[in-house]
Formats: sequence, C-alpha cells, structure tokens
Amino acid sequence: MSVRHRSAPGGRTRLRAVVPILIVTSLASLTGAQLTSADPPPAATTKSAEQARTSGTAVGVVRHAGPGGELLELQLPAPRTLTSGLPATEQARRAAARLLDAAPSGDLAIADGVGDPEAGVTISHPDGSQAHVALNGVAGAAFAPGSSWLAAVDAAGRLWRIDALSGSASQLAPGPFTGSIRFAASGELILVQAASIDAPFASVVVRLAPETRREVLVDSEEGFVFSASELADASIAVVAHVFGGGVEVRRSAGGTMVRMASLDPNAIDASLSDDGTRIAYAADSMVYLQDLRRGVARRLGPGQMPRIAHDGSSLLVLRDGKSVLLAADGSELEQFPTATVGWSRCEGRCQP
Repeated sequence: MSVRHRSAPGGRTRLRAVVPILIVTSLASLTGAQLTSADPPPAATTKSAEQARTSGTAVGVVRHAGPGGELLELQLPAPRTLTSGLPATEQARRAAARLLDAAPSGDLAIADGVGDPEAGVTISHPDGSQAHVALNGVAGAAFAPGSSWLAAVDAAGRLWRIDALSGSASQLAPGPFTGSIRFAASGELILVQAASIDAPFASVVVRLAPETRREVLVDSEEGFVFSASELADASIAVVAHVFGGGVEVRRSAGGTMVRMASLDPNAIDASLSDDGTRIAYAADSMVYLQDLRRGVARRLGPGQMPRIAHDGSSLLVLRDGKSVLLAADGSELEQFPTATVGWSRCEGRCQP
C-alpha cells in the first residue's frame, strides 16, 4: 500500500506523539495577568541544515502514497515534555513534539511539546534548515496561503504572526483563542474565541482579517466550540458541545446556521472531510466514522485522534503509540511504527 520515498537523517527516537488536525486547549488554568501582560515577542533562532544535524534537531521525513492522499511520517528529536504522571490517553495527546501543519511549499510547523511551558515551534524547511520560535505552550498553528508566515496560538490564548524563514513573531490579537486555528481560502483566519478567562468553556467562532485585525462573528450559538473549519463550498463547519445536550455539527453559510448532525455525547477530536459529508471522531477510546448525509455512524474499533483524509475515503488513528491507516469500513490498510504520521499538503516537497 505504501510507496516509500527517501528519508532524511535526524530522527533519533520513536515518539509517543500524535499528529493532531483538531486541537482544543483548555484555558481554565490561565490567569488574567497572563492574558493582559505586555510580554516581549518570543525569541527566534535559525539553523542551517548542518547545524540542525549536529545539534540533533534535524527532522526526517518519509513520504507514503495511499488512498486519500500522501502521508508524511516524521522522524523527530527526543521528547522534551515529561508526562509520566498523566493517564496513558493524555500522554498520547500531549507528549513530545508533533506536527501542527504542513505547507504546500514543503515547510512543516512542529510543536516541541504540547503542555511544555518552555517549548516552542520549529519550522522545518525542505532543505533541512530550521527556524525556531520560543512560543511557550503553543496550542495550534497553521500556515497562511503562500506559506510565507504562519499563525499560532500560545498557552495564554494569544494569536501570533510568525515569519516562516526567520521565526520572528508579532502579536495579532490578544484572544483568548483555543488551539483550533484554520485559514479560509480568502486568507482570513477562522478561530474559536473564549468568552472570557472566567468562563473558558463558553466560546464563539470568529473570522479575523490578518491585515486589518478586524474580527467578524460567525457562530454565537450557546455552547463550547471544539473546532471550526472552512469546507470546500466556503461554508464554515462548527463542532460544538451544546450546554445541556450533546455534541453537534453545524454549518454556517450566508448568515444562516444549520445543524448537520448529532454525534456521540462524548465525542472529541472530530475531523471533517473537505466536502463536509463525513466526520471521524473518538468517544470513550473508540473511533467512529459518520456519514452526515445519512446520519449513520460506524464504529471502527479502538483508537484516538482520528484524522480523516481530505476526500473522506480513509483515516489515520492512533493505537498503542502507532499510527494506523483505516479504510472507511474500518479495515486496516497499513500500520506505521511511529505516531507522528499525518496527511500532507506538500505536493511532494516535504523532504528535507
């Protein structure tokens, strides 16, 4: 099933990490001082490919061809974050480095360690060089159209603009935002904004124009929003927990909000196909794939952090620290020895 291309050196250990497409960060532990403090921009450093190799921070990439598109298997440096005191499921979600986004240019945005207050973001370039920004507790990041910069949210919920080459960062908005961060085709950001630090689980979806920093409300219905993303038809899909109810998927288009489907009440880590017809999610350590047109959910077996292919034909899940590629019927197509595997948007260029 897999077609292996070439692997770059630099990976030293197999990581118990996960490649998230939908990251939700709790803001409950933050203080008002964290949000309002006028901290200086985070420090940024760059390394040549040789410097990355000699320092042990080089990122290896193996490309795989499979149903649903190209997959990237990353070979990453040793983990920084200590998670031994956490439950096994939470270790898989937080430990070590993980891929946040891949740009069409071949650049990769990698979090040093989710939950590590001293961690940051590494931007790995196709030639093996790197930029690193000490953005503490990064919650999510996405490359802008054109790949010259990326937007990222830190542990305090602040939104930053990071230059892809130099790693230099400037604050775009104070938030607080969660780790769900996507770009629309228009270049606007689609973000989930918490109502306040005192009520972190009340949140709304906003569009933010990076150049003007103007925010426009997209979805203000009551509940806690897990994630929001633009679909192929330019509508916005929202996955939210409704207060007093369960988890639902709704679509915003032309100022109208329509409920698309109800999910398992314990659903987390939802991942939608580009056309919005299929959604994968986890509930009670089981993975489900639901056809939103028919409202039918199929249980695919044990796993965490499902990441559906862009066309919805297959999905990646995390099982026992490994990545498993599943067909839509739940049959196993391939298993990878590492958890750091994700869908590519690199068009063949992610190979340092």
